[in-house]
Amino acid sequence: MRQVDDVFVSRGKLNTLEVVADGIGQFHAFCNVGFVWGGGEVLAVDTSNPRMGGNAVKALREITSEPIALVVYTHGHVDHVGGAPAFLAHAEELGHARPSIWAHENLPARLERYSATWGWNNEVNRRQFQLPDGVNAFPRKFVYPDRTYRDGVRLELAGEAVELYPARAETDDATWVWLPERETALVGDLSVQSIPNTGNPNKAQRYTLGWAEALEAIARHRPKTVIPGHGESLQGDYALEVLQETARALRHLHNAVLERLNAGQWPDEIVEADIRLPDDLAAKPYLQPIYGHPQFIVRDVLRAYAGWWGGDPAALIPARRADVARDLVDVAGRAELIAQTRRLMREDEPRRALHLAVLLPQSDPGDREGHALVAEVCEALVERERSFIARNFYRVAAAQARSAAEKA
Repeated sequence: MRQVDDVFVSRGKLNTLEVVADGIGQFHAFCNVGFVWGGGEVLAVDTSNPRMGGNAVKALREITSEPIALVVYTHGHVDHVGGAPAFLAHAEELGHARPSIWAHENLPARLERYSATWGWNNEVNRRQFQLPDGVNAFPRKFVYPDRTYRDGVRLELAGEAVELYPARAETDDATWVWLPERETALVGDLSVQSIPNTGNPNKAQRYTLGWAEALEAIARHRPKTVIPGHGESLQGDYALEVLQETARALRHLHNAVLERLNAGQWPDEIVEADIRLPDDLAAKPYLQPIYGHPQFIVRDVLRAYAGWWGGDPAALIPARRADVARDLVDVAGRAELIAQTRRLMREDEPRRALHLAVLLPQSDPGDREGHALVAEVCEALVERERSFIARNFYRVAAAQARSAAEKA
């Protein structure tokens, strides 16, 4: 998991609790935990993942002995709610009252869906985070919230106002937390210091426009401190810039897709248009495609508005891939396909090369050289791709192809 943590955690900060403002701390992990204290009670925003929740509460105890009274889930992803059992066990061990856990009203349904599709989610996350076989990437049980809200709610932490606001962004159950007395926002994955992760290839629908709207709502509060779900805390004018410019980037991609859809373009044409951010946004350090990717966002918007068909008539009710691959290999010739794949690799066109390489094992699962060629091209794409998610899916494809070559 060190590779995962390296995406967002600065060197030397993993497993540490950094005090970022008076009575406000950020526990650094792949998924952060925000802690607020000072009035006799502690607020925890998120609980990190199952392996890091215990470390988070231990780090808190080096700062304060105040009991954790409130836990807020910013959304139902397992790296944010998975550490909750450690929080409850910690309270019981110290003889503290059980923390009250709050979340948006849509969150329990998400956890129920995760339980119903555990096998799929476990496999997808193992691929995305490069976990070895036999290591579960997904918990089987979850700690559900005690209390939920719909349109916003005001809580109290030892008499201090704690405001919860909903968002449809990475999920439809998102919450961001506003502390008006401290001018601090704890925002979960609304801020990840990468281009936002909408359109994740094997995950449910995400909400590009809603994400932008949520960032704009946070910016209107003009927070002095922002605690993100991943990455470093944000302060002052820089925090405001990150919120506003990330929203602008999402709106740009969203609107570019909508403009093309309304002009009658097919989704496949829009994907191939290679929609990009304006140069000034693409240069921002917090909008680099180190986790998400602009092309993923384009697909997220298309999926929201345009359904699943891209416009290719052959893909509407398609023939079997193996049959099509055999037809193409028969027409082009196996040797020529291999030669052209290697020419494209020499010309630094690995994406085009991969389209040809995959035809070989699709047409003949026993083609050892074909499997090996697919692995070679995928490994080349790993080296050039910046998105953590894309790299890992290419790694998985390469490993599967290597394994198939050995068995062929």
